[in-house]
Amino acid sequence: MTNTSSIVFVLIMCAHKSMTNIINQLKEIDVVKEATLVDGPWRIIVKLQADNLDHLRDAVQWKLRKMEGIESTLSLVEYMK
Repeated sequence: MTNTSSIVFVLIMCAHKSMTNIINQLKEIDVVKEATLVDGPWRIIVKLQADNLDHLRDAVQWKLRKMEGIESTLSLVEYMK
């Protein structure tokens, strides 16, 4: 059986002082598999994974983007491995 789970990467732009708080909030979202601090205009890269893309879309729209301290996001959907 092939793995049919969906994966989305989200780049997060935020103030440096908000990074720790955002990382802690991301840990509370069930579909978040990894969150990495990076340097540049995008401060955090998040990997989300779930059985379907709709679940990920809802998590990004209603949980992740509503977090205090997030200024902007960019979502990248993985289509093939």
